[in-house]
Amino acid sequence: MHARDALATAPRTHRAHIDRARIRRRATTTTTTAALKTGRESSAASDSKRARDAMQLTPADVDAAPPIACALSPAITAYVFKTRTRRTFEVEYGAKRGSSENAYVARGASKSCALDCVDSRHADAYGAIAGIGDVDFIACLHAAPRRMDALAAAIAARPAGAECVEVLCSNPGAQVIQQALKANNPLTNENLIAAWKGADGKLRARLRVVKNNEKIDLGDRTLTFTTAPTPRWPDLIFARDDASGMLFTSKFFSAHVASEGDDVSDVGGWEAFGEDWRYFYDCLLAPMAKQVAPVLSRMNSSSETGADGDGDAPASESDAQSPVALKRGGVLGAIGRLFSVGGKAEERVVSATYDGVAAAICPAHGPIIQSSVTEVFREYTMWTEKQIASASNLEIAVIYASAYGNTGAMAQAIARGISKTGIAAEMFNCELATPDEISQLLKRCSGFCLGAPTLGGTLPTPVQTALGAIIKDGDLDKPCGVFGSFGWSGEAVDMMEKRLKDGGFKFAFDPLRCKFKPTAETLQLCEESGTDLAQAVRKLERRRQVLERKSVGKAESAVSDTAAAVGRIVGSLCAVTTKSEDTQSAMLASWVSQASFNPPALTVAVAKERAVESFLMKGGKFNLNVLKEGGEKDVMKALLKPFKPGENRFGDLDVSISENNGCAIVNQSLACIECSVTQRMEAGDHWIVLAEVESGSLLDEVGVTSIHHRKSGASY
Repeated sequence: MHARDALATAPRTHRAHIDRARIRRRATTTTTTAALKTGRESSAASDSKRARDAMQLTPADVDAAPPIACALSPAITAYVFKTRTRRTFEVEYGAKRGSSENAYVARGASKSCALDCVDSRHADAYGAIAGIGDVDFIACLHAAPRRMDALAAAIAARPAGAECVEVLCSNPGAQVIQQALKANNPLTNENLIAAWKGADGKLRARLRVVKNNEKIDLGDRTLTFTTAPTPRWPDLIFARDDASGMLFTSKFFSAHVASEGDDVSDVGGWEAFGEDWRYFYDCLLAPMAKQVAPVLSRMNSSSETGADGDGDAPASESDAQSPVALKRGGVLGAIGRLFSVGGKAEERVVSATYDGVAAAICPAHGPIIQSSVTEVFREYTMWTEKQIASASNLEIAVIYASAYGNTGAMAQAIARGISKTGIAAEMFNCELATPDEISQLLKRCSGFCLGAPTLGGTLPTPVQTALGAIIKDGDLDKPCGVFGSFGWSGEAVDMMEKRLKDGGFKFAFDPLRCKFKPTAETLQLCEESGTDLAQAVRKLERRRQVLERKSVGKAESAVSDTAAAVGRIVGSLCAVTTKSEDTQSAMLASWVSQASFNPPALTVAVAKERAVESFLMKGGKFNLNVLKEGGEKDVMKALLKPFKPGENRFGDLDVSISENNGCAIVNQSLACIECSVTQRMEAGDHWIVLAEVESGSLLDEVGVTSIHHRKSGASY
């Protein structure tokens, strides 16, 4: 493993603990097609209760604030629940820009449909939305366990004697809801059970599984549903309002960001939200690029033929009479803005006819995309093509099962760490796979890791099956790792580790264990471990290439004139120190430059695979410690040595902590500059971080800056 930056934490531990407060609402993160089975029924009831108790929200998590209501057209209203603080530690929330839970209601001439439920913390406020109890359909575009309380609240809001509301979902989503309606299992939801059947014993709701391209007639408008399954969200479906051209995409095109004020759309466009859309994609969709590609292809195909497959989608009479009606260009053409009209933000009305991908994209999180539809779709397509192309070189499989979402969150963080290195990560939910599919996956991948929760003191059956396929067909030269969450004893990780070790497999990182819900520190550890696995794969690939060249008598290529010329560019040798939550991180840097006089600003180039990269998001704080000539060796030794994830990064270095931003100050440096990240720009295999200088101090008035000299521009 080559030297790189890492966390400066307390002595390393792989067991993360969470607050065990127990109250009424659940919070899981990943949809599963059904409750996992282990074959040990004797402990199933106690395991289920313990899991449910551990995943309850605290009273402080419940948000009773009403949503922002915004009329997107005369027939469609968005209800946006904004949260400006980070409440969960999943890797996709790492930018710390807040988030939103978005729900929608489409009202036709004769019927109406609610689209997307929200997180449990907003369930009461969702159930209080005017008219939510009168809808004829509730479309669960993503039927996650954490959304079942909101579904229950909407059903409970129905007046006595009302007809059954039809709950629309995919087949995997229906299985999640059915599990929630069963007593005494891990996904049981008492609120949904109570709401589903009235006090008189009559049903108040019934399930309806929608098929691909199935249409629901609301009178003067039609909703068309499209399945969009991925390993993380096998139940996902899209919905298109064929009259207005608005597309409801759930997790796709989402972003975890909450803008100030009552704006709910992408005011400011790509410049304002481009980084947020990219970060969400990189964290959640990049590891599933092969499954994302056909979804995007279907969207593009439908845009070329019209929503109904017979040309342009017709606008309804009410939409045509909207104050704004814009003709929209094709998917790769220019796209007009959807202007807002009216007074207050929450009363804004926008509408358009279209012949592109969509008149507007309505995701589950973040801004409703109105002015940037073409840009976002184009970038999604380019990012996906790039991910698939990288997979043709090297690819690592992240194979997992997740009962309550915690192991899934760990898998997502590991995949994020892998993909940062430029190696493709393929997330593979073994609950949905056959042994043959797993064997084929192992053949095309250069490494793998396996994750599982502990259920009933053992491995879930799908993971046992996957492990058997790995032992039978796996290549012992490919590096691997194991990880998992548990609620009591955690035997699953030990079982996977022992079987793989006994089988002769080599581990790229130590086993990762998480008790109940992962913390920010745990997920950072998972991300770093994913990077270590990717580096082990790349090291093996370099060794293979060297042996291949030697076998044909080909010598190592010399440094080119271009690389030698670029290598003559020199830079100040610095130590970048930063902090996120309670975790410190650091790296050695020489690609540093002043960028502005007023306000004073500088740039730092950060390799995408660096652990510190995820700390330097927009708004992040860091210290630039300028090293002193003659006194840089100790710092270089500390920051360049090999290390394990979670290992203390500073070692014996003399450091103190800034009172202003909480980041480390290297006391033997020449100067310390405290900075705040304002922008990021992608530059090949690096990010260029632009930061404003907030303050600075000269620690040595007579010293001289240490300069880093290189002979080649192809390496540091």
